[in-house]
Amino acid sequence: MKGLRSATCFLLLGIARAAAVQVYLSPSTAGLLPSTLPPEHATLALSRHLGLELFESIGDTGDGELALGEFFQPFVGQGPRDALLLSIEYADAKDTLPRSLFPTFSLSNSPKVSSLTSLISTYLHRAPHIYTSIYSTRSHPPSLGVPRLLDSFTLTASSAATEAFLGEMSVLVDFLESPSELEKGESKFGAFELQGLGQMAKEYGRESEQYKLAAETVSALFSSAFAKENLNLAILTHSSPSISTHAKRQAEKIQPPSQSPLPPKIPSTPIGSVANCYDTQDACTNRTNSCSGRGECVRATGSGRSCFVCACQSTKDDNGRTQVWAGEMCERKDISGPFVLITGTVITLILLIGGSVALLYGIGDEELPSTLTGGVHGGLRKE
Repeated sequence: MKGLRSATCFLLLGIARAAAVQVYLSPSTAGLLPSTLPPEHATLALSRHLGLELFESIGDTGDGELALGEFFQPFVGQGPRDALLLSIEYADAKDTLPRSLFPTFSLSNSPKVSSLTSLISTYLHRAPHIYTSIYSTRSHPPSLGVPRLLDSFTLTASSAATEAFLGEMSVLVDFLESPSELEKGESKFGAFELQGLGQMAKEYGRESEQYKLAAETVSALFSSAFAKENLNLAILTHSSPSISTHAKRQAEKIQPPSQSPLPPKIPSTPIGSVANCYDTQDACTNRTNSCSGRGECVRATGSGRSCFVCACQSTKDDNGRTQVWAGEMCERKDISGPFVLITGTVITLILLIGGSVALLYGIGDEELPSTLTGGVHGGLRKE
């Protein structure tokens, strides 16, 4: 139990360090929680609200129970409830959340870097032990088809952003509109990382009709979720991930001074042929020493799973020559390109020489033209 709790705490540590995080809880817990919480206390509060406190140990945080006060007191007469966890970028939340809504608490900064996606995966892994039905875009295809609320998007030209948005919204509508079975003791849990709206903004722009329609759809679903009885709702807003100045300086230190990097290329090697494939980007970065300073860790998929591998960069030396790097850690030069070039050149030369010899040999077997032979005979004297 302690290990599970520590894992969630470290995930929230990473989120807080990567970007400012604000948490909205419904039903409101105003007055029960401080306005700012360290990640270890935020872990307890979020798990408690989602009904997953079974996996947390209050004693591990020392003063956690005292700091959170009445929030952890047992609720008398409260029956089973559904739970919904949503994460959305701050810019998208600003266009969709009610303006009268204020965050329940914010997370303070911490030194650990991790992933919000991993946090949602952790809760989805724990939820089946508590809840009867689990909803997510990863494992629960929408059973109601495209809801009427989304009919307008069927008239929009299909794109990757539109498809991603429709996929998220369809499953979320499915969760909100499916009949409640709480009276039968059956509860449901949903966790969604809402990225489709952000993709719509990048594809069409925030002033476009497509984005405005998508934002109105998300806003309507938020209002529906807030109005649901017997639903514990948690919304996490975060800013877009960005590379800090410190991280850039560290990358410059790792990069050899005599080489200037070119844009990295995405690895095309299937996961099954890579010896070391890491579960997280941090693990890949640490184990490979940031890909030996000649690349970066990127997500690769295949063979039914997803993980992180090194995508090696091409570099240029002081003489302007391009050097290509390869290997699991980008530790060796890739000589396949020069080898293919040299081999191809040698084969071409051999073919040209062979063809020339064959041509000359064929010409040597032919008789001289009659014009030439006649001229030679005409020069002889008769006796």
